[in-house]
Amino acid sequence: MKRFNEKLVVLSGAAAGIGYSTALRLADEGANLIVIDYDANGIKALKKKLNSSIFETYVHDIADEEGTKKIFEEICDKYVSIDALINVAGILGFDHSKDVKMQDWKKIIDTNLTGTFFMCRYALPMLLISKGNIVNVSSTAALGSHAWTAAYSASKGGISAFSKTLAVEYGVLGLNVNCICPASIKTKMSTETPLPDGFDKRLLKKIMPVDGVNRSPDDVASAIAFLASEDAVHINGINLRVDGGLLS
Repeated sequence: MKRFNEKLVVLSGAAAGIGYSTALRLADEGANLIVIDYDANGIKALKKKLNSSIFETYVHDIADEEGTKKIFEEICDKYVSIDALINVAGILGFDHSKDVKMQDWKKIIDTNLTGTFFMCRYALPMLLISKGNIVNVSSTAALGSHAWTAAYSASKGGISAFSKTLAVEYGVLGLNVNCICPASIKTKMSTETPLPDGFDKRLLKKIMPVDGVNRSPDDVASAIAFLASEDAVHINGINLRVDGGLLS
């Protein structure tokens, strides 16, 4: 299946986890990739692995508006339009809500929500030319109740609401905007982010899959590829859960 032959896709958070798996999936389906991540070594390794599928690489923090704007100006000058934008970049933090430090709140909101806004804002002119797709990675934290994730849940809830705004505003111009809401996925971020001291074990059931199994990032990448492709031409403004039935 080569749904992305001759398609140019911009992908953030490409160096690890869901973003990395998505890069591999899209490349396998024929995509030409422009990849963005703040992890220079991860981007270098991805470029080495995928070689000719990657047209451009950027080591960049998407919370930096001027840097993001410059990236899309360069892309526009060189390619004129893009076919899909996939925003995976994000960070997670667990803490008791009463103990969240302001700098941690700001960092998570700035990266996850505001960074996604910057990416969409500066990509939109090119996406409207192609009548393409935006896929933003939200979370089940945007839809349900996850303890200890005040900033993260707020950021992901914002992404889901913002994405619906774009879907309505630009759907009439041929652009589709959708969200993926993963949970219980085996990534470094989810497995290595420490839970807060003294957490109540009874609340863990809210962030565990129904069958007790954590799935691979590849299982999210396949859903992202679907929403970014022409197979999803009549899907706009949704939150697609990839959570093993967690919120069912």
